[in-house]
Amino acid sequence: MKLSRFRNTVAVTCLALSAGGHGALAQEVCATYTVQPGDMLANISFATLGTHNFQRLYSANRDVIGNNPNLIEVGVTLQIPCDGTQVSADTQSAEPVVEPETAATEEETAVQAVAAAVPSAEEVAPLESISFITADDYPPFTGEDLPGGGIMPQLVRTALVRANTKADVSIAFVNDWGSHLDTLLPSGAFDASFPWSLPECDHLGALSAADAYRCTDFDHSESFYEIVDGYFALKGSGLESAASYDAFLGKRICRPDGYSLSALTSAGISETAVVLMRPKTVAECFTALMTGEVDLAHLEVQVASDAIAKLGIKSEVIENPNLAYIKTLRVFVHKSNPHSREIIDTINSGLAIMRQSGEWFEIVSDGLRQQAQEEARTN
Repeated sequence: MKLSRFRNTVAVTCLALSAGGHGALAQEVCATYTVQPGDMLANISFATLGTHNFQRLYSANRDVIGNNPNLIEVGVTLQIPCDGTQVSADTQSAEPVVEPETAATEEETAVQAVAAAVPSAEEVAPLESISFITADDYPPFTGEDLPGGGIMPQLVRTALVRANTKADVSIAFVNDWGSHLDTLLPSGAFDASFPWSLPECDHLGALSAADAYRCTDFDHSESFYEIVDGYFALKGSGLESAASYDAFLGKRICRPDGYSLSALTSAGISETAVVLMRPKTVAECFTALMTGEVDLAHLEVQVASDAIAKLGIKSEVIENPNLAYIKTLRVFVHKSNPHSREIIDTINSGLAIMRQSGEWFEIVSDGLRQQAQEEARTN
């Protein structure tokens, strides 16, 4: 893929194409880029800002992109924020940008540095089966009542088929997210679990103990999906329009048990700087918000939208449009599993084939459409 149409021109306006109409914090704009067929935010960010981490690019263009950074429309004009590292059109390489799915990220490099020794191929019996575990209450990504179990089970199953694995594959639902990483994978009860987000593993010292554990004790697949972590507040509270994370200091924040706290730590907010409520379900967070038990519900935007629609609180609960965090959804395998790298390599191989063929997009778009239809029916 070539980003040869990157233009060093100051953007004057941009057209918000998403129905949500989310705003972004004002940033100085140094250039614009028109999205071409096959473009991904990570590649555009690498070509224009020098990094595959597209958080800054997404934050500057959320009005245009909407809540889903995976789905950007061809022809949309993106604003490239100034930070002194832009790559000009004259200095761009004529070679295609390396796809993020096959390029080693800083996070993966850090994880490899702390990886435990893996038994040699001679010491490990052939892989005959792969048992996955996931859970409910994470629509549209997982749910026993969702078509195909949700977007992620469909993506994982299809990736393994495309990789031509001879192993038998099973996916079970155990509705205690925390037990997956704490007990079930380390004990060998299951081989792999999904979907889990990978924290910024190159900054282990800044992570919570649970997030650091994800970096040091697990092998991770490439990203199957990028999702936006947002903050939801009651209309009129002032927190729905806060422009700085400092406004969240000392507040009562609801985040379901088992969910990563990396969005908070990346913003410089430690666990001790806020009062955390950790219930089992997303709905409990919104119930606590409505009853005044907490000030903010910290949830993935697509997961939250489903709960908001079902609870009928769309007019009362608002997502803060200025403060958000992008995270990746991956498959995790505990490093004690003798087949850990084989499972991850197989999954990555199939995922790469799906992205190239367009099958990944078909599964994702079908799942998102079904979620939109359900929300419309609920409303």
